[in-house]
Amino acid sequence: MQTADSTTSPTMLSYFPERIQSALKAYAFEMNLSPEVVVQLAIGYFLESADINTTISTGMNDQDSLTHLPDHDVLAYLPLSLQKGIEQYATECEFPSEFVVELAVTFLLDPDASSFEDCQVNIQSDQVRLLQQYRQSHQTEAA
Repeated sequence: MQTADSTTSPTMLSYFPERIQSALKAYAFEMNLSPEVVVQLAIGYFLESADINTTISTGMNDQDSLTHLPDHDVLAYLPLSLQKGIEQYATECEFPSEFVVELAVTFLLDPDASSFEDCQVNIQSDQVRLLQQYRQSHQTEAA
């Protein structure tokens, strides 16, 4: 999944293929959020639709991350609640955690796709609205 070269430090987006990064950036622009927050919302929505409860927060602090994850693991960039949800889904479905992240992002970009390879990356306004509603519902729950 990682596309960063050895001269740059990886970011969460560097773990995704370039066309997926571009689509996430476009969604972020449409929602006036960072691409990383869009990824978190996508994962939270995906896990919740699979009946795995997570507490989504759009601001991650140092205390909210798992310390045993290597820096090259995409999960290291996610809040603890999402990491646990991903691990639970991965265990239940016997998938690697990284594939669960791929499924979640694919589910946002193209609900009919099963991987990045067959994912259509056109911005879908209904998906933007869905993420906005998901974000708003979780902001009111936290208040």
